Amino acid sequence: MDPSPLRYRYAQIITAILLLLVPLVILWMISPEIDPDPVPPSIPSIGETGQFPAMENATYIGRRACAGCHAEQGDHHSHSSHASALAKIHLDLEPPDATFHHQASGRDYRVYRQGDTLRHRESLLDPERDEVVLSDHPLKYVVGSGHQGRTYLVELEGFLVQSPITWYTSRQAWDLAPGYNHGEHAAFERPIPVDCLVCHAGRSESIDGAYHRVAVQEQTIDCERCHGPGSRHQAWHLSAENSDREHDPDIVHPGSLSRERSESICAQCHLQNHAAANIRGRRLTGFRPGEKLAEHRAYFVLESPDPSMTVVGHVGQLHQSRCYTQTETLTCTTCHEPHRTIPKADAATWYRRKCLDCHQVGSCELPVDDAERRRHSDNCATCHMPQTTTEIPHVASTHHRIGIFPAKSSRVSSLETASLVPLYDLSHLPPLDLQRCRGLAYRQLASKQTDSVRVTGFRRQALESLGTAYVGGLRDAELLAALADLSQQSDPTRAIQLARSALEKDEDLPPQDRVNALSVLGGILVARGKNIEAIPVLERLVTLHRSAEVWLQLGQCRAAVGDPSGALAAAEKAVQIGPQRAGIHDLLSDLYRQAGRADDARLHQATSRALRRAIRQNR
Repeated sequence: MDPSPLRYRYAQIITAILLLLVPLVILWMISPEIDPDPVPPSIPSIGETGQFPAMENATYIGRRACAGCHAEQGDHHSHSSHASALAKIHLDLEPPDATFHHQASGRDYRVYRQGDTLRHRESLLDPERDEVVLSDHPLKYVVGSGHQGRTYLVELEGFLVQSPITWYTSRQAWDLAPGYNHGEHAAFERPIPVDCLVCHAGRSESIDGAYHRVAVQEQTIDCERCHGPGSRHQAWHLSAENSDREHDPDIVHPGSLSRERSESICAQCHLQNHAAANIRGRRLTGFRPGEKLAEHRAYFVLESPDPSMTVVGHVGQLHQSRCYTQTETLTCTTCHEPHRTIPKADAATWYRRKCLDCHQVGSCELPVDDAERRRHSDNCATCHMPQTTTEIPHVASTHHRIGIFPAKSSRVSSLETASLVPLYDLSHLPPLDLQRCRGLAYRQLASKQTDSVRVTGFRRQALESLGTAYVGGLRDAELLAALADLSQQSDPTRAIQLARSALEKDEDLPPQDRVNALSVLGGILVARGKNIEAIPVLERLVTLHRSAEVWLQLGQCRAAVGDPSGALAAAEKAVQIGPQRAGIHDLLSDLYRQAGRADDARLHQATSRALRRAIRQNR
């Protein structure tokens, strides 16, 4: 018998064991007492960003101040997609009122006007009580220009959340938003943090470090997002000695920047992907036009990229194009006019002319009389930048990997074996910081997966990279919070220490990492029955994140320490946030019964039955 297959099988087993042991070894390496001290002096510092001179000591003045002198550009901008990325609700501009039924959940949805507000309602029919209204809220913002759709935001107790109802322009119909297509979907719970508004508002910031309590200072993607803060520019022009000079050194002129610096302005939003990390000590919100994006945030792509389209993956796709790699000048503004949106009727001619600035008419390999070529009126983009189905249902977007596309892709994604590589040059980072960024990116990538094998694989790779950075001496708050999350299942004691160490550096934690560290700490304390320790952690957490689960945990802890009124108040808050969850109504019904409030108990028990019945009937 040939022993080779047997040796191969043994090799497979040994490899599998080693893969399982690697995370445990890393955890063992970091298992001595967590050192909360600052980064050791031996850790190389990251150099300054080389801030563009125009940004020094400059402050924001707002788009109206800019339009006072630049009236034509301001008028063009007001009709652009950037100007409508985030807007207050104007009833005259909104689609008509409507009602529709969601089959999987058995719930009904209504869009209607009441006074000067537009409202979204979620309800279900109960044979015992007719309509049961679960949620009914006035809308605050609409997101999106409306070319593809309109998403709506609600402000509840100061927290910004997404409505589950979306308008789809292509179908001219209301329907549930992406991600709400299953029977037990969330309702008005999806948080909208500053990280989301970076691409939909000119300027916004977290309120008191909360995850999705947000203050919006400038609503539109305005002049200063591309040209930088305008106070010095304004003062320069108001100075008599500069009145006759054309070039102003106190404002950023994107057309005069290098390609990477110019592209970085667009990439703030059009490079959003599922594998990125803040550079240590820096955040995307600190980026200013004229700087390199890679000096604030590290972006990674998979060596075996998933062939599916992502709506905001334009820059990453462009980097895969020969048109991009074989020239040093092609960039976003080669084809796109940043101050205005090209009318749909003119778009084909406009973009064809852009292609012909570099290519000859005779470059097309299809015969002039080819039916496909004639059908598309020689529109180059139809074949070389096709409309592609995205991860968002009902929406197609232009693929920015300029190339020759087969009718159907035969490429197969192998994310399980793919590895992350930097999109931009990160040679300015010390090796430990590169490991740190790669680890944070793997963790982010894992959080976006639905397949358990991919989740496990990416989290293992995240732990390996972050463990290496930790052992090497890095102790920044984001790294500690990420390690706490990654180790909470395998070593909860170490996770508690890591979370506490991260929270000791609270001012350095981005809002989401602050919430993650508190969630890890509170969750483990609750699981261990340490309710007295858990209560202050959870009470702080609910001020930062509107979450039914956290309120339920808080209610559980309060009940365990003999505070029934506090437990009832927490359960009431949980059902207010997640009224579509039958289990919360069951718990609240029990608490009402214990408090002697029989009518309230029966009401919530009936709601629980109605919710369960609706799901069963529609499976």
